[in-house]
Amino acid sequence: MPIYLPEPEPGRPSDGKGYNRLTLNAHMGLGGPQCALQPKSYTTLLESFDTRRARWGGFGSCIRQQRDCTNCPVMAATLDSPGEQVPFNPPLVLIRIESVIPDDAMFDAEPTTSLWMTDRPTDPDYRLHAQQWSWFRLQRLKGWELGRRHRDEISDAFWMHRTPYAPAPHVTVRTRRFKTFARHAFVVKGTRAALLTCHGDCRHDSGTLLNVIGHHAPQEVDDENVKVRGWQLSGLPTGSKNGRRLALTARTGSVSVTLIEGTQRLTQLTFDGSQWSVGQIHGAATALLDHTGR
Repeated sequence: MPIYLPEPEPGRPSDGKGYNRLTLNAHMGLGGPQCALQPKSYTTLLESFDTRRARWGGFGSCIRQQRDCTNCPVMAATLDSPGEQVPFNPPLVLIRIESVIPDDAMFDAEPTTSLWMTDRPTDPDYRLHAQQWSWFRLQRLKGWELGRRHRDEISDAFWMHRTPYAPAPHVTVRTRRFKTFARHAFVVKGTRAALLTCHGDCRHDSGTLLNVIGHHAPQEVDDENVKVRGWQLSGLPTGSKNGRRLALTARTGSVSVTLIEGTQRLTQLTFDGSQWSVGQIHGAATALLDHTGR
């Protein structure tokens, strides 16, 4: 995939009448080669995720000014870094764009752009709760997909959508493996919110199951009993999917959901604390069906 984008050869456009005409600034340089991993706009950010679409123009300059991408620190930062993490936990966030051109700038000056990530898309004072980002950081963001552009009375913006490959920022997963089973504890601020027990070998190597359960975990957790009652969870899937089904166990103060294949128990998810809602339990339990591999 192209990373190094060479500067195009300067030319004079044809006007269709048998001769060429000069263009304004034709005598000026175009700016040198650019790097497809350094976007500077929504369009180039989209192209940077699949650089086969990238074309010269709108990207940052190549810092080496030569075709040597293998040893480039920008390439190394993109491939070897752990990636950025979104500090918010909703399924989508809004990136607001602020562009300013200084009053004393030349007519061909580029605007200075600031990006603000917010989970409060309708808040006019979004900077109070938002986090400032850059185009390069967004390019390295893992587990999130670029969404559509957005424009309102506040500013230009665009959406980012969370995928199952994005970990929950408020959850730490602690794993202990034994001979015949493994336990994954979902911890929020030092307190356990849920416990996933895998009987036999774990069947969620991609990590998406742990991430999605974490997405549904409450932001605050306590040591009290679960307040949700079994009759409130009647909306859980009752049918079979790929030969598997969910079995609900609900007693006063406790709720657990088991994934069963035939007569074999594959996994069991137990919920802890009074902060779990019906919707959160439903989403985490459904993840057992959707994100447990064969």
